[in-house]
This record gives sequence, structure tokens and C-alpha cells, in this order.
Amino acid sequence: MQLSERQSLKFNQIDPDPPTKCHRCEGVMVFQKFYGPHEHFWGWRCISCGEIVDQIILENRISMAVGEIRR
Repeated sequence: MQLSERQSLKFNQIDPDPPTKCHRCEGVMVFQKFYGPHEHFWGWRCISCGEIVDQIILENRISMAVGEIRR
């Protein structure tokens, strides 16, 4: 499942209202680059609790909300 164009634009910080509050603790979210052993990606990190949200996490949460993924 792909993010809608609006969600994708918001995630990529083109949207004028980027997420500023963490959904978990309501702390401040910062947009930063994360590095892995074979790749890097951009995402949002809460400076209070450490919650990380990237495009894959958002896609999975959307899928779960509409019931596409079942255990």
C-alpha cells in the first residue's frame, strides 16, 4: 500500500504543517536522517520518548487501521 499523495507530501516536509507533536507522548518531533548498515532514510523522531516514524511505519499503521494486515 502506498501513501496517498497528500500523506507523502506531508511526510517529505513539503506540507506546511509537518507533525510537531508525538502521538505517543505529545513531545516535539524533529525531522532527521537515520543511518543503517546498508541504507539511510529520513524520518521523524520525538526528542522526549524517542518514537521514530518513517514512511514504512506510516504505511503499516494505515494498513492496520483499515484491516489489511491480519495476524
